[in-house]
Formats: sequence, C-alpha cells, structure tokens
Amino acid sequence: MGFLVYHIHLIEADRIGLRLIRPLTIGGEQGLFSKHIPAMAAANEKWELSAQALLSLAGLEGGESLAILFDLTPRSPEKLDLYELISVSGRTVSIITDALFHFKVACSGVRTKFAASGEDELIIPNWRHRPDRYEQMRLEGGVKGGNWAWSEPPQAMSATVL
Repeated sequence: MGFLVYHIHLIEADRIGLRLIRPLTIGGEQGLFSKHIPAMAAANEKWELSAQALLSLAGLEGGESLAILFDLTPRSPEKLDLYELISVSGRTVSIITDALFHFKVACSGVRTKFAASGEDELIIPNWRHRPDRYEQMRLEGGVKGGNWAWSEPPQAMSATVL
C-alpha cells in the first residue's frame, strides 16, 4: 500500500498499460510534504498541488505519460485496487497539515493481467471516466516542524466517499 509512480500508455481506447517506475514518498521526515509544504504554507496556509506538480517536486518529468497511483490492493495476488492521484490540497498550520486528496478510481477489485511479452506491465481498463473519490488525511507536521507522519484517521482509508 502506498503512492507509486507508473508510466502509463494507451493500448486501446478501453485499455491502459502500467509499468511501475518507483514508489513516491509523500509523508514522513524525508517525504515531499516535509521538504516543500512548510515553505508553501509560510506564504499562505492553504495550498494545492496537482499530481504533475508533485512529480516535478520529486524530480520526475514525463508529462501525461506518468501517473501517481495509490495502491489499496488487499493481500490477494489476483485482485487490484488502484486510485490515480489527481491533486492534493490542504491547510498547514504550526504542527498540523490537513490534506484533501482527489483521486480517480483506476480499478477496484479487478483481476490483474500482465502483458503477453512477459514484461512487468499491468493492463487494466481505461479509468479516465470513472468516479472521483476524495480522502481527507492529517499529517503531524507543519510550518514549525514535525515528523510528517500520518495521524490516526477517524476512519479507515476508503471508509467514506464524499
């Protein structure tokens, strides 16, 4: 489970190929939020970052061919639950950051398919017109510091659809 950067390409109008590039660390003391949000929040406590802006902050350039997916896959080798991160907006104060993540449901409970070439490429249905999902999370970090760890949420991830 976590944020992963994938190279994506359209195979057909209804299928997309995904090749894992690397994990993306957002929380924690070495994550993107701890490195960039304090400076953004010093100017204005409310901020917003698109997925492409997060990729740029991570030093990854690829335009529309890269996507950040959040992996919620259960411990089943046959199932796959991925959400594409569209943007994240938030409010950062002294030692707390509340962040609202905007996702697109890429696939939910789909059996995994791999490319016939034997490469580690997933093939999933095109998700661009699927529903949006929003998740609010809190990090223990702000303009005055913190460890930027995810706080205990009041509900488990995916417990609420807004």
